Amino acid sequence: HVYLFVDHLMNKQKKYDRVINILKTTFKTELGLSLQAKMSLMSAVLHSEFDHWVFCGFYVMVTPNLLEIGPYQGHILACTHIPIGRGVCGTAAKEKKTIIVDDVENFPNYISCDSDTKSEIVIPILIDQDVVSILDIDSPFLSDFNQTDKVSLKKITSLI
Repeated sequence: HVYLFVDHLMNKQKKYDRVINILKTTFKTELGLSLQAKMSLMSAVLHSEFDHWVFCGFYVMVTPNLLEIGPYQGHILACTHIPIGRGVCGTAAKEKKTIIVDDVENFPNYISCDSDTKSEIVIPILIDQDVVSILDIDSPFLSDFNQTDKVSLKKITSLI
Protein backbone atom coordinates (compact mmCIF):
# COMPACT_ATOMS: atom_id res chain seq x y z
CA HIS A 1 0.00 0.00 0.00
CA VAL A 2 2.83 2.45 0.75
CA TYR A 3 4.26 2.19 -2.79
CA LEU A 4 0.83 2.74 -4.32
CA PHE A 5 0.24 5.78 -2.12
CA VAL A 6 3.60 7.37 -3.02
CA ASP A 7 2.95 6.69 -6.72
CA HIS A 8 -0.48 8.27 -6.32
CA LEU A 9 0.99 11.46 -4.83
CA MET A 10 3.58 11.77 -7.59
CA ASN A 11 1.02 11.39 -10.37
CA LYS A 12 -1.77 13.43 -8.79
CA GLN A 13 -1.31 16.60 -10.89
CA LYS A 14 -1.05 14.58 -14.12
CA LYS A 15 -4.33 12.87 -13.28
CA TYR A 16 -6.07 16.17 -12.55
CA ASP A 17 -4.75 17.65 -15.80
CA ARG A 18 -6.16 14.66 -17.68
CA VAL A 19 -9.54 15.06 -15.95
CA ILE A 20 -9.65 18.78 -16.80
CA ASN A 21 -8.85 18.08 -20.46
CA ILE A 22 -11.48 15.33 -20.72
CA LEU A 23 -14.18 17.48 -19.13
CA LYS A 24 -13.35 20.64 -21.11
CA THR A 25 -13.50 18.65 -24.35
CA THR A 26 -16.74 16.91 -23.36
CA PHE A 27 -18.47 20.11 -22.24
CA LYS A 28 -17.35 21.90 -25.41
CA THR A 29 -18.70 19.21 -27.73
CA GLU A 30 -21.84 18.47 -25.68
CA LEU A 31 -23.35 21.94 -25.42
CA GLY A 32 -26.30 22.61 -23.16
CA LEU A 33 -25.63 19.91 -20.59
CA SER A 34 -27.65 20.28 -17.39
CA LEU A 35 -26.06 20.72 -13.96
CA GLN A 36 -27.01 17.10 -13.19
CA ALA A 37 -25.33 15.81 -16.36
CA LYS A 38 -22.15 17.77 -15.66
CA MET A 39 -22.02 16.51 -12.07
CA SER A 40 -22.53 12.92 -13.29
CA LEU A 41 -19.71 13.21 -15.81
CA MET A 42 -17.38 14.91 -13.30
CA SER A 43 -17.85 12.27 -10.64
CA ALA A 44 -17.38 9.47 -13.18
CA VAL A 45 -14.22 10.91 -14.75
CA LEU A 46 -12.69 11.83 -11.37
CA HIS A 47 -13.42 8.43 -9.87
CA SER A 48 -11.99 6.62 -12.90
CA GLU A 49 -8.70 8.55 -12.46
CA PHE A 50 -8.62 8.23 -8.67
CA ASP A 51 -10.16 4.79 -8.25
CA HIS A 52 -8.94 4.38 -4.66
CA TRP A 53 -11.44 7.01 -3.44
CA VAL A 54 -14.25 5.61 -1.31
CA PHE A 55 -16.73 8.26 -2.51
CA CYS A 56 -16.61 10.95 -5.19
CA GLY A 57 -19.80 12.82 -5.75
CA PHE A 58 -22.15 15.67 -5.23
CA TYR A 59 -24.70 16.79 -2.73
CA VAL A 60 -27.26 19.24 -4.07
CA MET A 61 -28.94 22.03 -2.13
CA VAL A 62 -32.64 21.11 -1.99
CA THR A 63 -33.75 23.64 0.63
CA PRO A 64 -31.85 26.49 2.30
CA ASN A 65 -31.10 24.08 5.16
CA LEU A 66 -30.58 20.71 3.48
CA LEU A 67 -28.24 18.94 1.07
CA GLU A 68 -29.42 15.79 -0.75
CA ILE A 69 -27.34 13.10 -2.46
CA GLY A 70 -26.70 13.78 -6.13
CA PRO A 71 -24.62 12.03 -8.78
CA TYR A 72 -21.75 10.04 -7.30
CA GLN A 73 -19.33 7.15 -7.76
CA GLY A 74 -18.16 4.84 -5.01
CA HIS A 75 -19.59 2.58 -2.39
CA ILE A 76 -23.33 2.05 -2.53
CA LEU A 77 -24.00 3.32 0.96
CA ALA A 78 -23.92 7.09 1.20
CA CYS A 79 -25.65 9.66 3.37
CA THR A 80 -28.82 10.73 1.60
CA HIS A 81 -29.46 14.03 3.42
CA ILE A 82 -27.09 16.36 5.26
CA PRO A 83 -28.29 19.40 7.22
CA ILE A 84 -26.45 22.66 6.54
CA GLY A 85 -23.86 23.20 9.26
CA ARG A 86 -23.49 19.49 10.12
CA GLY A 87 -20.51 17.35 9.17
CA VAL A 88 -17.88 18.35 6.63
CA CYS A 89 -20.34 18.81 3.76
CA GLY A 90 -22.85 20.84 5.74
CA THR A 91 -20.07 23.00 7.22
CA ALA A 92 -18.51 23.67 3.79
CA ALA A 93 -21.94 24.64 2.45
CA LYS A 94 -22.63 26.95 5.41
CA GLU A 95 -19.21 28.62 5.29
CA LYS A 96 -19.04 28.62 1.45
CA LYS A 97 -15.44 27.44 1.56
CA THR A 98 -13.39 24.37 0.71
CA ILE A 99 -12.55 22.14 3.66
CA ILE A 100 -9.75 19.57 3.78
CA VAL A 101 -9.89 17.07 6.64
CA ASP A 102 -6.73 15.01 7.21
CA ASP A 103 -8.40 12.71 9.75
CA VAL A 104 -12.19 12.59 9.86
CA GLU A 105 -12.13 11.29 13.43
CA ASN A 106 -10.83 14.70 14.53
CA PHE A 107 -13.52 16.77 12.76
CA PRO A 108 -16.18 18.16 15.13
CA ASN A 109 -19.71 16.84 14.42
CA TYR A 110 -18.40 14.55 11.65
CA ILE A 111 -21.11 12.46 9.98
CA SER A 112 -19.78 8.98 9.18
CA CYS A 113 -21.37 7.67 6.00
CA ASP A 114 -18.70 5.04 5.35
CA SER A 115 -16.34 3.56 7.93
CA ASP A 116 -13.59 3.23 5.26
CA THR A 117 -13.27 7.03 5.01
CA LYS A 118 -10.15 8.43 6.70
CA SER A 119 -9.74 11.84 5.01
CA GLU A 120 -11.98 14.11 2.98
CA ILE A 121 -12.14 17.21 0.80
CA VAL A 122 -15.32 19.17 0.18
CA ILE A 123 -15.65 21.96 -2.41
CA PRO A 124 -18.78 24.13 -2.48
CA ILE A 125 -20.10 25.08 -5.92
CA LEU A 126 -21.50 28.59 -5.97
CA ILE A 127 -23.62 30.31 -8.59
CA ASP A 128 -24.20 34.02 -7.91
CA GLN A 129 -22.76 33.58 -4.38
CA ASP A 130 -25.31 30.86 -3.54
CA VAL A 131 -24.25 27.26 -2.86
CA VAL A 132 -26.04 25.06 -5.39
CA SER A 133 -24.06 21.90 -4.74
CA ILE A 134 -20.93 20.57 -3.11
CA LEU A 135 -18.33 18.11 -4.37
CA ASP A 136 -17.45 15.59 -1.66
CA ILE A 137 -14.50 13.23 -1.99
CA ASP A 138 -13.58 10.63 0.64
CA SER A 139 -10.31 8.68 0.80
CA PRO A 140 -9.33 5.53 2.69
CA PHE A 141 -5.93 7.16 3.43
CA LEU A 142 -5.17 9.71 6.16
CA SER A 143 -4.04 13.12 4.85
CA ASP A 144 -4.74 12.22 1.22
CA PHE A 145 -5.71 15.75 0.17
CA ASN A 146 -3.60 18.91 -0.12
CA GLN A 147 -3.35 22.20 -2.04
CA THR A 148 -2.90 20.34 -5.34
CA ASP A 149 -6.32 18.76 -4.83
CA LYS A 150 -7.90 22.01 -3.68
CA VAL A 151 -6.64 24.06 -6.65
CA SER A 152 -7.34 21.34 -9.23
CA LEU A 153 -10.80 20.49 -7.91
CA LYS A 154 -11.78 24.16 -7.82
CA LYS A 155 -10.74 24.40 -11.49
CA ILE A 156 -12.77 21.30 -12.26
CA THR A 157 -15.90 22.48 -10.43
CA SER A 158 -15.62 25.90 -12.11
CA LEU A 159 -16.35 24.09 -15.39
CA ILE A 160 -19.94 23.71 -14.20
